[in-house]
Amino acid sequence: MASTKDLKKRIGSVKTTQQTTKAMKMVSAAKLRRSQDAINNQRPYSKRVGELIRLVAAISGGDFSSPLIRTAGAGTESAEGVGGRKVLLVLITSDRGLCGGFNGNVIKAAQRWIASEGPGCEYFELALVGKRGNDFFKTRKYPISFFDPSHSGKVAFIKARKVTDLILERFTSGQVNEVKFIYNEFKNAISQRVLTENFLPLEPQEHGELLGAPKAADAAPQSAELGTPVYIVKPNIKELLESLLSKHFATQVFRMMLESQAGEHGARMAAMENATKNAGEMIRKLTLQYNKQRQSGITKELLEIIAGSESQKNV
Repeated sequence: MASTKDLKKRIGSVKTTQQTTKAMKMVSAAKLRRSQDAINNQRPYSKRVGELIRLVAAISGGDFSSPLIRTAGAGTESAEGVGGRKVLLVLITSDRGLCGGFNGNVIKAAQRWIASEGPGCEYFELALVGKRGNDFFKTRKYPISFFDPSHSGKVAFIKARKVTDLILERFTSGQVNEVKFIYNEFKNAISQRVLTENFLPLEPQEHGELLGAPKAADAAPQSAELGTPVYIVKPNIKELLESLLSKHFATQVFRMMLESQAGEHGARMAAMENATKNAGEMIRKLTLQYNKQRQSGITKELLEIIAGSESQKNV
């Protein structure tokens, strides 16, 4: 059994830890508010850019082709016809721990994908954004395309552009023909959802399915024969698509990094709150044990004094 001195020392140590976790929770809460504002501002823009690219690609009528956009009717079968699936799997994790299962969920999702989809691929490799993913996979026998340690600190567009350039270089050179991202989507302060998102090639969609029926106030002119919207694109579809494509991919990577950053701060805030509560409970139990042991020691000393006094009376 620990002595009262040891218990007192342990109580002091737990109190110090509790102060640390409480401070980390407050820091994460402040960072979360900024990150939440950033991702809420970025989501509508990223979504609209992607929709515009798919819409313009759909109405181009095949006049524009790009290796970054899957042609209509092409799918996994066509990829296998030129050598099978060659997949680049990009994982976004944090650089720091103490955020609960935030990084572990992404790593587990990647392992599940490798177990289910990996055998059907001619080749796959990992790209790791964030130190925690790299720390885990660098000791495993998986091919790693690149590791980007620049995810620490505040997410900036220049960091997203750097990662995007590395991905596009591998895709356009033919080293891979599919790119997928696994990351934590921010839902709220205590909830994140792990997503596996197709990144390349872009999948064209019918503009009616993509944007829905146009509203009366801003409806595009209608084709009398087909009854579908008619769009006028200037200067031309090719230039518009090239301009949109040059911005789209970095914008999407930037969005996913912001999602991950906000989710990390939320997960860390929740983890530190739980740690603070657990430390308080431990302090309560240790204090109770300390008081019991201290009272037991005082009672023992009193009994010894009384016994000594009684023995003196009998002399």
